[in-house]
Amino acid sequence: MLSYESAEQLLAEPDARRFLHVILLNAFRDQATRLEIRFGESGGLLYYRVNGRDWELAPPPETIYPQLKDTVRAVARLVQPERPEVTVLAGVPGARYEPLEVGWLTYQLAGQWLDLVVRIDPREPFGFIRFDIDGAEELASPAGEALAAYAARLAAEEAVTDSETLLTEDRPSTESAP
Repeated sequence: MLSYESAEQLLAEPDARRFLHVILLNAFRDQATRLEIRFGESGGLLYYRVNGRDWELAPPPETIYPQLKDTVRAVARLVQPERPEVTVLAGVPGARYEPLEVGWLTYQLAGQWLDLVVRIDPREPFGFIRFDIDGAEELASPAGEALAAYAARLAAEEAVTDSETLLTEDRPSTESAP
């Protein structure tokens, strides 16, 4: 389960979980019906479906990308079926059949709950994570407000960091010259 309580709580989350929150909140705000992260050797592809059209988004950061499947596994309820004895007749030598992990992720926002169907293709380094979203329109407004609060909090933190940097740069050196 993922729960959004405040921008401060979101900032305190580990990076991969915070990224998951942000992409889900964007999907809710834009009333997406599907959110998908595709994995490959050179990184990830992130897109969501709004009004029957797929929109590609900025890819997951390289530091977060390898953690996403495990992060989703930690917050969702998934069924990991046993791998059946299957002979793969075509494809890479030594390939195995990897059944999808399927389940749901419950998201809580502004006192409302939404269950998302989650599918994970466990193949590494490939595969995907797909969220099927029904009822995003119920969370569109609270998700927009949550993202605005998060953006404001990030901007405030950046302003504090910038002013601290300026103060440090403006201080006279206390080291004595030889």
